[in-house]
Amino acid sequence: MRTKTILFVLISALFTGIQAYSCTIFYVVQNNKIFAGSNEDWKDPNSKIWFYPAENGKHGWIKFSWGNGYPQGGMNDRGLFWDASSCAYLAMPVSEANKDKYGGALMQKVIEECANIEEALKIFAKYYSEDQYKAQYLVGDSSGNSTIVEGDNIININDSHQILTNFYHSYPELGGYPCWRYETADKMLSNDYNLTPYFVGSILDATHQEGKYPTQYSNIYDLKNIKIYLFHYHNYEEFIIIDLINELNKGYRSFDLPDLFSRVKLHSPVDGKEIGSTSVTLTWEGISGSNYEVLLSIDPEFRNGNSNYIATTNSGLTIHYGFFWFLPGLLLVIPGFRRKKMIYFSIMILFVFLCYSQCKEEEMTIPELQITEISKTFNNLLPETTYYWKIEAQQKDQNDFHSETLTRSFKTGSSNE
Repeated sequence: MRTKTILFVLISALFTGIQAYSCTIFYVVQNNKIFAGSNEDWKDPNSKIWFYPAENGKHGWIKFSWGNGYPQGGMNDRGLFWDASSCAYLAMPVSEANKDKYGGALMQKVIEECANIEEALKIFAKYYSEDQYKAQYLVGDSSGNSTIVEGDNIININDSHQILTNFYHSYPELGGYPCWRYETADKMLSNDYNLTPYFVGSILDATHQEGKYPTQYSNIYDLKNIKIYLFHYHNYEEFIIIDLINELNKGYRSFDLPDLFSRVKLHSPVDGKEIGSTSVTLTWEGISGSNYEVLLSIDPEFRNGNSNYIATTNSGLTIHYGFFWFLPGLLLVIPGFRRKKMIYFSIMILFVFLCYSQCKEEEMTIPELQITEISKTFNNLLPETTYYWKIEAQQKDQNDFHSETLTRSFKTGSSNE
């Protein structure tokens, strides 16, 4: 009996680990500002985006997904956004008895036909879909209204924010609760804050995942201005601003999301540093071969065009980044084993074999990237002055989008000494 119990625990632990992927989604309103944020956590690095212009009476929209193309999240040209998270199986007897089962992606129908939550609720009242048995939606509009759709239940917003992770609010006992990501986001959204993209990004950073199911990409939706701030692989220093209306006017297009980023990370000087000189060397890292532009100004908004400098990537330290799988060795001493010990030994071998097989099945082929350290020196700056700088980057042969970094500052000294 004890042997069977151990075997059950080991195999249960294995398959529990397999389902450890997750997502974090939230919607927040403050005064006349409305934002949503999402972290997409999964093993597949091949994320994609699609632009669908308005046609035949349908709204234009952007879709985020993986290689299979099934809609994971997005926003339309009216500022209606949604994202979905996976959960345990949930029966839907009310929907089965009173609604029509929609054959396609229900959220695609919603996002193409609806401008707000009121219109979306009419569709949810009439249809349900197959993916709702193991997934739930957070849907929000540009007027300050949002809702969570979980099986037969509709949970409307009754505060300044709504948060969705991987447990059902109505049935937390089905799994995924308590959730540290939910608690972290809720704590940050329950304190005093100024609602800006920077603040939303700080929540995404605080709730991102690494390891086997890392955060592959993140979005900040500005529902009032119909814009999206897009991040790749939990790097919250580099982002792309998507003006959705402008991009939809360019027609139908699709992109591999990782190809839009240059993996930029700022090194020095650290933000707010007093450098004690009127010369400064700015350093950062990024993909070798991308084009980089340094924006340096005494204006934090870079409006007066004080300086625009081009930095090259033909020198610097090359660092190789990749994804690696590590399987620890198991030291076993076989001589002297009794029959019962051999049974335990066999169980452990089976467990290791299952783990190895699962890792092999889920291992993704990711090309190794050459990351280069780049620097640019500026002399004869104004003394005792605060400067602001950031990097704009564009991958080679990528003309549709450029990324930019967060802005850092430093203060010069009185001389070059």
